[in-house]
Amino acid sequence: MLQSLVYMSSATAPFDEEALAAVLDEARARNTEAGLTGLLVHRNGRFMQLLEGPYDAVLSTYERILADDRHGSVQLLAEESIHTRRFPEWSMAYDRAADGSDVPAGFSDFLSDGDRSADASRSRELLRWFRNHPLADPTAANGKHRREA
Repeated sequence: MLQSLVYMSSATAPFDEEALAAVLDEARARNTEAGLTGLLVHRNGRFMQLLEGPYDAVLSTYERILADDRHGSVQLLAEESIHTRRFPEWSMAYDRAADGSDVPAGFSDFLSDGDRSADASRSRELLRWFRNHPLADPTAANGKHRREA
């Protein structure tokens, strides 16, 4: 059995594209070493991540995230035992500038291209919500940012 966990957090400081690429490199190396896969999504100062892998590795990674001062308002959204990985490779999605530069290893087009998976699990639905719903944007509640559906 494997463990799956989904959390959402707010960045305590702004992340530009360079900082996000550094997070991608660091997390990809660390998660691969721990036997973890999943998807990390960043949008407008907010993170949502699905982690999956051995129970102890998932929990210790989540505990490290709770202690990481780059994350604020961490909320556990879902946790379950699973038989197979939903994301067999670890990747990260964030809004990249379309400047023609090389796509970094581990980058996911989840935000721009969507998700064609038939998986209707709670974890996958949370990721879809994060990608699509304006309330996933922390500035939406203030009326500062409105996104048309």
